[in-house]
Parts: sequence; C-alpha cells; structure tokens
Amino acid sequence: MRKYAPVILLACFAAAGCWQSEGSLFGDAKTVQPFAAGKVTSRDPGAPKKRNHFLLTKTAGGAYRLTNGDKASSDFGDAVSLRFFALSGLPKDTFVFEAVSDDKCRPGNICHPVTAKSERDYGLARLTRTGAEVASPSCDKASAAAKLPGVTASDYGTCTFTSRASLETALRAQARQGWKASLAYAYE
Repeated sequence: MRKYAPVILLACFAAAGCWQSEGSLFGDAKTVQPFAAGKVTSRDPGAPKKRNHFLLTKTAGGAYRLTNGDKASSDFGDAVSLRFFALSGLPKDTFVFEAVSDDKCRPGNICHPVTAKSERDYGLARLTRTGAEVASPSCDKASAAAKLPGVTASDYGTCTFTSRASLETALRAQARQGWKASLAYAYE
C-alpha cells in the first residue's frame, strides 16, 4: 500500500483492494459537499479499537481536505484531497468519492504535488447519524468490474479505470450490493 494509505478517507485499505485512475475521470464535474467540516475520528471495522484523528476542511472548488491530526503519527500533517459527486442510481445519502494524496512537504522529504495526472482513488461514501461510512471496493481479475471496457486489473486487488462510464457502471453495481464499510468516520 502507498505511504498515505492510513490517511486516505476513502480508498485502498489492506485487503479491500482499490479502484483508481491516472488523473481524474470526473474532471470539472459538479461536486457536492454533503459533509460538515470539523474534527473527525476514523475507525476501521477490522480493528475497532484503533482510532485515527483528522481535520476535515472545505476547500475551493467544492472539494475537501482530510488532514492527519495525530501528532504521534509519522503521517502527521499528511492529507488527502477529496471530491464527492452525486450519481444517479445510488441510494439516498450515498456519494461517489475521488481521493488524491496531497501530503505536505517537509524538509528532507521528496514531495509529489497534485497534478492533472496524479493517481485518483474511487469508492462510495454515505452519510450516517454521526458522520460517514466509506466503502472501498475490492477488485480482483475475476470481478465484474475488472471485465468492464477500459479497466485493467492488477495482481494486487487494484483495478485501473480509463473510462468514467465504466467506473460509474461499477460504482452503481457496488452500491446495489450489501454495504461493507472499509472505514467509519465520526465527528468529535
């Protein structure tokens, strides 16, 4: 997993796999801001006692920034830029997310600023009474998503999409399956 995997609100967790693209498949599509800004705590259903702390802020262009707020963490200050999109055919209060690593530069670190070609991760997020739950779809070579046009599956549970239409088809199909949260976020 990438260095920022513990921070990424919404994608690529351990065995869950990942849906991604090189650059954004949503370009300048209209974003939604369904979540309030503030301090949030994440919980991994696979490790319920482990908690991480973040600051969720709204940024220009209808996006969010999720910043690691755990001072004892080696990832302290690292962030993910998030955009959410309403997609027809999804259940109420469920949204597509697009996440891209946007870590802060520190002296001595190599920084990779976000560009038009930066890797994006995709999945589903839904509102809950206390915050949000995130579902990061798995993707193996035998999955239905991997067989869609414009999709390449790797040996590591990752599918790379080159077509927004294929991604949206896969996201709608994923939303119809039983919800399995990869992470849950609650406001502090």
